[in-house]
Amino acid sequence: MGEPAPISLDTLTEQQQAALASARLIAKEAGWKLDEFSEWTLLRFLLKHRWKLSAAEKQIRSTAAWRAEVGADAIRASIAAGLQPRDWPAMDRICPHVLLAFTNLPTDDGDRLTYVDANDVFEVDAFLNCATAAEIFVINLYVLEHASYHNDRRSAATGRLCRWSTHFDARGIGMRHISVRVAWKFRPCLPLADNFYPSLFGFMLTVNAAKAMAVFWSLVSPFVGENAKQVAILDTESSPGALLSRAPASSVPTCYGGSLLRLPVDEVSRLPAPPERFDYGAAYPNELGRWLASGLPAAALPDPARGGGDEVGETGISR
Repeated sequence: MGEPAPISLDTLTEQQQAALASARLIAKEAGWKLDEFSEWTLLRFLLKHRWKLSAAEKQIRSTAAWRAEVGADAIRASIAAGLQPRDWPAMDRICPHVLLAFTNLPTDDGDRLTYVDANDVFEVDAFLNCATAAEIFVINLYVLEHASYHNDRRSAATGRLCRWSTHFDARGIGMRHISVRVAWKFRPCLPLADNFYPSLFGFMLTVNAAKAMAVFWSLVSPFVGENAKQVAILDTESSPGALLSRAPASSVPTCYGGSLLRLPVDEVSRLPAPPERFDYGAAYPNELGRWLASGLPAAALPDPARGGGDEVGETGISR
């Protein structure tokens, strides 16, 4: 699952420490706005290129130029200042079509887990109409910057390089969901991680996958680059408890065979909407949605007739 993670920056050899110091100077010279955790980002570039500074320098410089062009440094700064997924641009229109639960729950390798479930909420036409291609690109920047910043922060806290691993429940995703239009809309986003966020990904475990998922993956994987090697797609028969081979039971929801009864309190703020105003069980009638709802306080939705805040639908999604 990628390059071995160093236990600590202190364990680097003198040659590796010199390479990291040079990488910092190169990034600064190229205009990259580094923060207190950015040395972990730069370490990822060196790991990808097996500590060959000349090769890493080329990617660091191209990444710095790209970050200035798309405003990635400003996005990272806003996330460092406390911006949560629910506040990202267009998230209120995108989140009804897929449930994303970003967490700090660790895998066996110390990576951070994200849970994804789109069963019973994803429909091609509705999703394509919820946001423009430009908005989809921007939301992907926020996802990547969120993962990059928080993984670097966790790396600094633990002294071990932390990656982003994902558990995707593909139950219910069939041929009617496989669309070249969706792949085309996401095409500009697919190479971003490989080009500008090296060594960020751990694994992506896709469970309960029908044959259609393999068809979709065959469409997009050529554009993903080296990260495609980190993807495992399991059919329904092979899926029960599959995550337990990669993460402790305490990080795995009970609906996926683990012992985690509810999302820890400090993880709730990363959900796409505040639970006190959002009925997750109604909005996401799938495994992950029902599990979340069972451990969250009941949504206290405002009553528009009594002047109680924004107008909301039956699920609590703002209109």
